[in-house]
Amino acid sequence: MSQALEKALSGEELKPPDIEELLELNLWDLGIAAGELTRRLFNGVVTFIPNLILNYTNVCTIACSFCAFYRPPRHPEAYTMSVDYAVKLVTEVDSRFGIRQVLVQGGINPELGIEYYEELFKTLKAKLPHVAIHGLSPIEVDYLARKHRMSYREVLERLKAAGMDTLAGGGGEILVDEVRRIIAPHKISAETWLRVMEIAHGLGIMSNATMMYGHVESKAHWAEHLYRIISLQRRTHGFLSFTAWNFEPGNSELTNKVPYPLTSATLLRVVAVARLVFKGELPNIQSSWLTNGLDTAQLALKFGANDFGGTLYEERVIPATGLSKPVFTRDYVINMIRSLGYKPAERDNWYRVLKLYD
Repeated sequence: MSQALEKALSGEELKPPDIEELLELNLWDLGIAAGELTRRLFNGVVTFIPNLILNYTNVCTIACSFCAFYRPPRHPEAYTMSVDYAVKLVTEVDSRFGIRQVLVQGGINPELGIEYYEELFKTLKAKLPHVAIHGLSPIEVDYLARKHRMSYREVLERLKAAGMDTLAGGGGEILVDEVRRIIAPHKISAETWLRVMEIAHGLGIMSNATMMYGHVESKAHWAEHLYRIISLQRRTHGFLSFTAWNFEPGNSELTNKVPYPLTSATLLRVVAVARLVFKGELPNIQSSWLTNGLDTAQLALKFGANDFGGTLYEERVIPATGLSKPVFTRDYVINMIRSLGYKPAERDNWYRVLKLYD
């Protein structure tokens, strides 16, 4: 057994070189270790949440090279939903499927100020008080702070007062600036992303952590990314979950440099190592079916993931790459989890189990 794996299984803290060593190990050894650790933590329960992604605008001035969804201002394909239309869309999906969460995800639209988000969140809460708002990301918080000359704390306090329950983990990509300067040179630094998260956690706004791999980064960058996340988690205990996904070449600018995606085995490796690094300190790891497909997402549940994520009704970002996106209903997800020999459990926005389908 490798020294890094021994340290992971004995509960020792792992440094970036240890994490990098884990990333080089045999995939099946990683899967066995991560799978056993997950079974001890969750006893075969796999959670999910019925939710919707509200892509309220595709206008963005950040122009990330990996994104096929965004459009510059005044582009003929650009759109921005009115608050009334957005709320109507969420209400219709809730009446049809019954949802517990709306993920509010768009772009840096210079025509939108904090008042738009406040009105949107307040209206959603008034209309659908049972639906949690998992909204925006450190990228939007930074933009609103600069636009309105406010501190990050002031922006977050206003969004929380308007009804935002938790902060999404978008914009994390790889938390190493030499990578970020290549794939998203206009996006905030890794340190800024982490600082916004730390301030949010201090205000009682929990969030999730993310990782987008498979472009211009190395395994050493993966190790640094995972280490920075768990280091912040040990200080704040504010991350609810971790989600990793593969860069999907398609209609984005980055496709010219990275024409092919990494294999599904890469997701299994990242998930397994994340479990060994995070253990129970950051307990919830999503299997990420959206970009990696259902088969890989199912396998990820054997390699350390314990959460299937959401139903993701209305998601528009992935279809913009040219990939088709299936629609999974509550019943489909329950039956899929059960067919793998796990116990499906419907959760809320804070990963609390609401109903166990045993």
